Amino acid sequence: MFISQNMRRKAGYLILLMMVFFTGFLAGQEVTVSARLDSSHALIGDQLTLHLRVEKSAGAKVLFPRYADTLSGKIEIIRKSGIDTSAAPDGKMVLNQDLLITVFDTGQVEIPAQAFAFQNGQLKDTLHTQPVVLQIRSLPLDTTIRDIKANMRTPVNAQELFPFILGFLALALLVIAIVFIVKKLRRKDIKAAAVVPSEPAEVIALRQLEQLRVEKPWIQKPVKMYYINLTDILRHYIERRYHIMALEQTTDEILKDLKKTGTTANNLEKLASILKLADLVKFAKLIPDEIENGTQVEEAIVFVKNTTPAAEVAVHDEPAKQDTVQSNVES
Repeated sequence: MFISQNMRRKAGYLILLMMVFFTGFLAGQEVTVSARLDSSHALIGDQLTLHLRVEKSAGAKVLFPRYADTLSGKIEIIRKSGIDTSAAPDGKMVLNQDLLITVFDTGQVEIPAQAFAFQNGQLKDTLHTQPVVLQIRSLPLDTTIRDIKANMRTPVNAQELFPFILGFLALALLVIAIVFIVKKLRRKDIKAAAVVPSEPAEVIALRQLEQLRVEKPWIQKPVKMYYINLTDILRHYIERRYHIMALEQTTDEILKDLKKTGTTANNLEKLASILKLADLVKFAKLIPDEIENGTQVEEAIVFVKNTTPAAEVAVHDEPAKQDTVQSNVES
């Protein structure tokens, strides 16, 4: 039987068309896609959800469309959900994705068909959803004339006040830091500008202690003031004699630093007895008897003399010796 070449070509086209139809039929059986809106009517600027759904067999692979910020020129995507997977009663897998969209235009808007690529073994194809038509209406105009209302005053909450509170605290800390630094620098300037007395520390201390012994202020004045003056004399002496910040230290700190200078235990014990008794008088309101008050200034004089360098003692005693010799010669 003779078949012409033209007939063979037509038969080939027919077979090809049947294969394409059969392939599409199989694809339709393996995978179905759909797109659905919450509503087909909305006001301009309203938010709607576009539900994308895919049903597929277990072996098929489906790729959802990739979205940027818009579906088309008029339709904006506000938020995209993840792809949710569940099982259908017939054994297929169901994939869902929601797109929250909005439209800032009026009239009829068409959401275009969405393309889903899939593969099942050697079979590859692309399926499209049906286009979805959406009717967007403008906002109704309100022609009612109403009185003008004053601005509403909303209460201030803690969240609004927090930045101001934080700024105020920061400013307060800055002011405190500046005041502290200025005082510290001023204190250094005062110390640097202070004139060093021409007399040795022990001469000044002994003169002041002798004045206390003669005046006996513990008899007429409050005994607390006497102990304050007594300890101030000793602290000034220690600070100049040993270069210890005695005016700013506690009794224990002074004794600890003096021990490092090599001061003998006997002198440390005398000083400790004076300072600790003075602390009890100043802070614990202890009132010693008159004899004990007089003893403290005597012990302070002994402490100063015992801690005066030997060379300086010799120099201080020299005028006294010369006066003695001169008086003997005159006699």
